Amino acid sequence: MTPPRDFILLAGRPALDLCNTRLGTEDLLTRPDDLARWFVATGATDHAPPISPSELAAARALRDGLREALLASDGPAVARIAEGWLGGAPGHLCVEEDTLRPRFTPGATTSCCLLVAAVLDALDLVRDSPGRVRECADAACPVMYLDTSRNRSRRWCSMEGCGARAKASTYYRRHRSAG
Repeated sequence: MTPPRDFILLAGRPALDLCNTRLGTEDLLTRPDDLARWFVATGATDHAPPISPSELAAARALRDGLREALLASDGPAVARIAEGWLGGAPGHLCVEEDTLRPRFTPGATTSCCLLVAAVLDALDLVRDSPGRVRECADAACPVMYLDTSRNRSRRWCSMEGCGARAKASTYYRRHRSAG
């Protein structure tokens, strides 16, 4: 049996980290245990909760819907997804008085409640950073990231990985053709 692949947690944003559990055709959430491991890896909880197959299917559907909507910067689609998800999550929303940001107080420790952070983060992304959620420019790397560059020109999920490989490849091609 192949050991499970590590999760890609480059984004620092719950919504993007959830979206990065599907990389092209590779799905990192194939078993309920994978979602439980993801919750622990992201710090959403200290103890892996039991996950049913239906909860896994719901989390994957949420992920796929958010991925498409965030890449398209489709605020209304994210709002519809969030409304549907929040309607099924046991707990209640509060508003932080100092920041005016919504905060979810879970009514239980379920996968539905643990994913509310990703849903609220997706709303923040389309409201506060429209058009800045991108996919890595490396054709072999479908990792999503938030472009925080001043001139909106970031192309790589990480400069240490994909960016460094692309620059090294360009350097090699340029110097090889010159010689």
